[in-house]
Amino acid sequence: MNDDDAVEALMTATRVLVGVASHAMEGLGGQVSLPAFRLLLVLDELGPSPGGVVAARLGTAASSVTRLGDQLEASGHLARRRDPANRSVVVLEPTAAGTEVVRTVLRRRREALREVVGRVPPDERPTLIAALHALREAAGSDFGAGPVELTAL
Repeated sequence: MNDDDAVEALMTATRVLVGVASHAMEGLGGQVSLPAFRLLLVLDELGPSPGGVVAARLGTAASSVTRLGDQLEASGHLARRRDPANRSVVVLEPTAAGTEVVRTVLRRRREALREVVGRVPPDERPTLIAALHALREAAGSDFGAGPVELTAL
């Protein structure tokens, strides 16, 4: 197998993972967009955080986080408050509804991935696991292999 074969296999795997991620978002009634979900996912990892920190983690402009925050606040998924130590800083925090969306989507992703992995012959699973660990190691933080799941999705 050469590098081009590996790239093609990864392109196929990417389509599978994007499909799993998209499928997990279905049934939310359109209440949370994918970019808004990513914001909630970052807050789930970091806890209540200033908008600038969230923007940096998402790799986007603070104004984008403000717009997403407006949408999430209006839908009841996000609360904003002033930082008592610095009143110019706005802290973002998911509401119970926002946390529930994150839990639901991540649970659906895990279920779908378990189903897919369950279709891999048991004797091939150790090879799959080793390959996925090697891929994550090779990607490092440069390609979203950090702690936030599927950051590019």
